[in-house]
Amino acid sequence: MFRWIQTRKWLPDVFIGAIFALGLGIADYVIQGRNALYASLLFGVSFFFFREYPYIGIGFVLLGGVATVLLAVAPTVAGFGIAFLLLLAAAFGRRVWSLGLLAAAIVSGLVLAHYAAYQTTLSTQFFGISIYNNSGRGWLFTFLSIGIIGVSGFAWLLGGFLMEFLAQRNASKERDIVQRHNLRTMLEMAEQNQRFRIASDINDMVLERVSAMLTLTDGARYAARIDADVAPRTLDRLAELIREAQGEIRRLYDMLNRSVQVAAAPPNLNDLELLAVQLRQDGYNTTVNHQGQRFALIPSAELALYRIVFDAVENVKQHAALGCDIDIDLIWSENGLQVLVKDNGIQAGSPAEGLDDSAESLIRADLESLTQEVDGPGIRGMRERAALFQGSVEAHTVPGIGFTLNAIFPSIDHYRTAS
Repeated sequence: MFRWIQTRKWLPDVFIGAIFALGLGIADYVIQGRNALYASLLFGVSFFFFREYPYIGIGFVLLGGVATVLLAVAPTVAGFGIAFLLLLAAAFGRRVWSLGLLAAAIVSGLVLAHYAAYQTTLSTQFFGISIYNNSGRGWLFTFLSIGIIGVSGFAWLLGGFLMEFLAQRNASKERDIVQRHNLRTMLEMAEQNQRFRIASDINDMVLERVSAMLTLTDGARYAARIDADVAPRTLDRLAELIREAQGEIRRLYDMLNRSVQVAAAPPNLNDLELLAVQLRQDGYNTTVNHQGQRFALIPSAELALYRIVFDAVENVKQHAALGCDIDIDLIWSENGLQVLVKDNGIQAGSPAEGLDDSAESLIRADLESLTQEVDGPGIRGMRERAALFQGSVEAHTVPGIGFTLNAIFPSIDHYRTAS
């Protein structure tokens, strides 16, 4: 669930908000009637904004507390559900706004506690003991206040703890990815060093063969002057040495050529996870998702796809604010592939920009995103790489959100690896 909330934008907020607004609202309606439903809905609506626009959620929490008092209803079920809202805000929201939501929940809770203790008509007998005198109401308010502060604080701390736990677990996975990459690099270096040692031995043998050929050639030249029958035997031995030297040189060439190929192995789609780890270490919330049935491609195709994604995220790092979200989605079909690289750089850089109350500015931004083509050396390079594999690249801005790059390869299955 936490992973689902992290990797989606508005869908989790709407889903959770609908559950709490309707579920708790119905419960309060059944228990206390229509007025309780109105107050409950105000609390429930705050769940819609706990992550994207938490200041709106704070306003609804305060309005819910005021509405409970003005409508003269007892504390609602939705009011107790605010603890879960605090947990979500602490886990997935920004720290400053989650603290603001905690303060709003405590203030709203204290208002309700005061109302419950001093304003409501309560029974004066509890097991034959009168407790709702002025002193009893004071104690009731004290206990309710302590409980509200304690539960709210615990929920907020629990949300922060859960998020820290998930961050540590993700960091552990990322360390494993980096460690596997380092181990693979170390193995390749060890194999390369071994090949260099073998190449050195082969080189020594070739030098010995060449030295023997030179010695044999000089001896044959002088011997042939004395005895002509020596020449054929000498030439046979010389040809044998040349063939042996040729074989050693061929082995040396194959060994060195193989070493270069291994050392210069191009990146592929599996290395996107390592790229995401590096981006997260740089401060960008990056996720890589594969949808559909993935199939293996030839190295040149995977290199082109990796380079397109790499250039796209480099563009994000150049233009977007630090801490923005980057989503890398690879959507596989039976014959094709769609690569989406999305960010919320505009939203992260200026949270209020998406809520600009100027209709004209919103319309202008929409028209620009639909009519203006995003272009530049980087985009042109991506298009050229995509065209090599029958693909196309489109880039556009999403008003108030960020930048989206869409690379489509309808016939990428033509470049599958031979099975």
